[in-house]
Amino acid sequence: MESFWLPRETGLLWGVLLLTFVAFAIWETVRPRRVLIEPTGRRWAAHATIWFLCCLCVLWIYRGSAVVVALAVSHSQYGLLNREVVPMGVRCVIAVLLLDLVRYGQHYLYHSVPLLWRIHRVHHADTALDASSGIRAHPFEIALLTFVLGGGMALLGVPMRSLIIYNTLSLPWFLLNHSNVKYPAWFERWGSLVMSTPDWHRVHHSSHQPETDSHYGCVFSIWDRLFGTAGKADVATLRFGLDRFRGQGEQTVWRLLTMPFEK
Repeated sequence: MESFWLPRETGLLWGVLLLTFVAFAIWETVRPRRVLIEPTGRRWAAHATIWFLCCLCVLWIYRGSAVVVALAVSHSQYGLLNREVVPMGVRCVIAVLLLDLVRYGQHYLYHSVPLLWRIHRVHHADTALDASSGIRAHPFEIALLTFVLGGGMALLGVPMRSLIIYNTLSLPWFLLNHSNVKYPAWFERWGSLVMSTPDWHRVHHSSHQPETDSHYGCVFSIWDRLFGTAGKADVATLRFGLDRFRGQGEQTVWRLLTMPFEK
């Protein structure tokens, strides 16, 4: 399986990401959950630019390093999941859950450590919320993700196919749970028991700090329920963004890139 998917992984991920964004962009335009006051084109252009810079600076390193680590540990005797007695299917499911748990722990630290928060607040300073918000991140944040996931994969012994499954699931899911789309009540009610659904994740983007410092789960919401970081809020009346960065010129590409350097 690895020999088949490895050369196609990058193309697969970009194809899925592009198709998912186009689908949500059309959906949000036709039937938005909220009418956005901020110019959509300007926001999309800024988010696309900063994501492109992430790709140029560090994302290709992350993709390469993640794959290299996954391949290296897959044939190693070390690593929590490198146990032949456990069926591969079970190991893949466990690995996907553990990768998301690593992301949860990293996300929690982004909100707890002041220096890390200065980097992560680029994502939270968005005063609106739509699918493009899912790819809004500072290059430093993606660089840190490189080391955290690389170390986590080495420790866990994550199979290569688990990494492909998790990346193929998580990237479009970030667009989904940031999207400005109203989903059926049953999807939010039952889906949020396990997954970080849009209404569940919107609480995390509230401008009210106790709400911002909750709901850290990236793909799965089970970690917030398990570790006591689940909160409550009236999603219909939430105000997104950070009050400090609502002024004119605060959402430009240059401002987003320099935001971590301001105390």
